[in-house]
Amino acid sequence: MPSPTIFSYELIDAVGVHGTANVYVSYDAATETVSGLLGAAAAVGGLIDAVTAAKVTGFTVNVPALRDPGWKSAAIANVDMEQTLLENFHITDSKYVQAIDIPCLRDTLIDVSGRPILTGAIAAFNAAVLLGTGITGIGIQSKFLENLTALADYAVTFRKRSRGRRAVSKVVVG
Repeated sequence: MPSPTIFSYELIDAVGVHGTANVYVSYDAATETVSGLLGAAAAVGGLIDAVTAAKVTGFTVNVPALRDPGWKSAAIANVDMEQTLLENFHITDSKYVQAIDIPCLRDTLIDVSGRPILTGAIAAFNAAVLLGTGITGIGIQSKFLENLTALADYAVTFRKRSRGRRAVSKVVVG
C-alpha cells in the first residue's frame, strides 16, 4: 500500500498556542511536479484558513518514498544509533557553520584514536557537499540555501536519540 503525501499546516491561535493540521493526499507521481504539489498545498491551505480561527503560519509537503534497492538490506550489527558523525561546514559570507549529523556511524570509519577517517565514504560524502552531488538540479546547501564552502570541523559524538533527550556523553574532536 502506498504512503500518502502529507500537507502539514502550522497554526497559531490568538493567545500564541501552536497547532498542526495534517491533510493526506494522493496524486499522480508520473505527471505531478514539485511546483504543482506546492500549489495544491497552498490551495488546500486556503480552505483550512477559511475553517480555522487560527493563523496559518506556514506549511510543508512530506512525500514519502520507498528505499532504494541498492542500499544495504540490513543494519550493520553492533553499531549504536547514538554513534554519530558530526561535521560542520563553512557557509559563504557567514561566520556561522552548517552542521550535518549522520547517526549510526560505521565503526570502520573511525580510527583508533576515535576520530572519523576522512577518506573513502566520508570523503565521497564531503565532496558531494562541497563540489556538487553530480545529480542534476540537486545541490547540498545550508538551511538558508547558501553554499557550503569548506569543512570547518568534525567529530564522532554519542547522542541520545530518544524523544526529549539530546544529551552528549562523549565527544572526540578531529
